[in-house]
Amino acid sequence: MDQFDIAIVGGGMAGATLALALAGQQQQGRRWRIALIEAHAPHSQTHPGFDSRAIALAHGSVARYQQLGLWNALAPHAAPIHTIHVSDRGHWGQVKMTAAEQGVDALGQVVELERVGPVLHQALAQTQVVRFCPDALAKLEQQPQACQLTLESGAQLSAKLVVAADGGPSLVRQQLKLPVSRSDYGQVAVITNVELSRGGDIAYERFTDEGPLALLPMTGGRYSLVWVRHEDQAEELMALEDEPFRQALQRAFGYRLGEVNRVGKRFSYPLVLQRIERPIHHRVALIGNAAQTLHPIAGQGFNLGMRDALTLADRLAQALEQSEDPGSFALLDDYAQGRKPDVDRTVGLTNSLVKLFSNNNFLLQVGRNLGLIAMDLFPSLGQEMVSHTMGQGSKRRSARW
Repeated sequence: MDQFDIAIVGGGMAGATLALALAGQQQQGRRWRIALIEAHAPHSQTHPGFDSRAIALAHGSVARYQQLGLWNALAPHAAPIHTIHVSDRGHWGQVKMTAAEQGVDALGQVVELERVGPVLHQALAQTQVVRFCPDALAKLEQQPQACQLTLESGAQLSAKLVVAADGGPSLVRQQLKLPVSRSDYGQVAVITNVELSRGGDIAYERFTDEGPLALLPMTGGRYSLVWVRHEDQAEELMALEDEPFRQALQRAFGYRLGEVNRVGKRFSYPLVLQRIERPIHHRVALIGNAAQTLHPIAGQGFNLGMRDALTLADRLAQALEQSEDPGSFALLDDYAQGRKPDVDRTVGLTNSLVKLFSNNNFLLQVGRNLGLIAMDLFPSLGQEMVSHTMGQGSKRRSARW
């Protein structure tokens, strides 16, 4: 049986980032012995962690990739967001936030997941991380001093700490029978890449009665579309041919970016809020979507998962320095307590935005538009929220104020 200090189940963005962060840790010649278990090859078209979606990496997430020495490899696949424009369709409220106001070079960077996967796994190939790929977890047994893992290939591993980074339908979480709170929004995200007559570096989020419509700038002058609709409306959109879909998008978004010239292949994802109350168990930690799955309205899902991964990596760096057991209750409890305020706040913010903007209640429409106008006139009113979504720990006063 192979002996490891840490076994990471899931090699998507969160799992691969955690493995790379841990691989760089060393104290007096000592390193963690790390296993990474991933069911899909990184270049596979079916890899759920590196699919066709684009994600917006917050400023804080980009900074951490820079600290890990990975950003130079990721940068060619990224498009900067210099401005975020938020509006409410059919109403007067809108707000614009800029990188200059926040004192940063970009509010975030948009990357395509299917391009990021090979970069991260090429970096992993240069480390001492032992990859079981493609392979999958078949059985997990918790024992007092370690966890025993049996893989579908028949390989058997022992690890003092198991990290579940295996997404929303986490096998680790299922095997441990951990209770999950789940709230179905009754919405579906329709996702595709589009080409418009005017490109740029502005990210748009337009709220409608049915749900938000977001356009994120991408490389090559393209935009990534995330169009949230009620389930029946999403089915209708997915059934449309390219030209009727293009026309529907043009009507919904307008001509702020000119004509919609071309639309790509479309995908859809049901939207739910899913969360476990405590992301640890005996010698097990859950991170990313295995611990919580968010609505994309604020673009916080991956960024929250990355903060999970790197907070755990920071705590394990201390453990390596102090020769601690990486799966001890004290370490895992520290991690869980440290993550709770950020997770509570981000989940609460995301859920509140869904309730506030995905409806046509007249009083809420008035209230949210007044709020957008106030944030535009007095940026300091929304500064705490902006700083949080950028992944900045401290408050920052706006230059406009």
